[in-house]
Amino acid sequence: MLTGRQKPLTEIAFIFAEIGSEKGHTGIGFGYSKRAGGQGMYAHAKELAPVLIGEDPNDIGKIFNKLLWADASMGRSGLTTQAIAPFDIALWDLKAKRANLSLAKLLGAHCDSVQCYNTSGGYLSSPLEKVLENVDRSRKNGIDGIKINVGQPDTREDLRRVSAIRELLGPDFPLMVDVNQQWDRLKAQRACRAFEPLNLTWIGEPLDTAIATGEMLTSFEEHAQLIGVGGADFVQPDAPRVGGITPFLQIM
Repeated sequence: MLTGRQKPLTEIAFIFAEIGSEKGHTGIGFGYSKRAGGQGMYAHAKELAPVLIGEDPNDIGKIFNKLLWADASMGRSGLTTQAIAPFDIALWDLKAKRANLSLAKLLGAHCDSVQCYNTSGGYLSSPLEKVLENVDRSRKNGIDGIKINVGQPDTREDLRRVSAIRELLGPDFPLMVDVNQQWDRLKAQRACRAFEPLNLTWIGEPLDTAIATGEMLTSFEEHAQLIGVGGADFVQPDAPRVGGITPFLQIM
């Protein structure tokens, strides 16, 4: 980001877990950390891994709770639950493969397709011409919506960039922006009013207009509090961040 609140996104650490059962089934899961924290997640995941040995892979909820209690003194959100995610996702992957189903169908999918959007339509550091190329390519490839990052030091530059994208896409194509917590309350209120003529589907992580948030929350409990107070119009839990598929389903 260019505002100084977050260092540039130069690295993403992925933590992978491969779990095998005595009957020869395997599942793969993952977790990730942006900018920092990957080494800590990996170290903590290595501490937790022996807890799974000898467990029945069908008992996913039981195993999740066992992993949660194994690091209870470290807390129930943040790095501790994110370190559990690779194992939990791997167990769900193993279960889906054993059933010869996609994970979506295993979990009870009730439609054949869903509308999707490009969540990485353009970052703050990307030149506008590159963003427009990416947006146009995504639309031609059948993507149903575009989201780009905003939060430049000068909001007029954000407006210039988003206006150019809106002009390219037309008035009704779903267009979203993500502020990533870069505005204070006053700037958010002013910026959201300024964006109103551009017919945005949502503005992610500001303080006004239709709010989409949740991807930075790291547990079921944090989402429960958000939902309980009616704090968002679109809730966006991130399975690896909340600890895996098990807590993701609790949130749903």
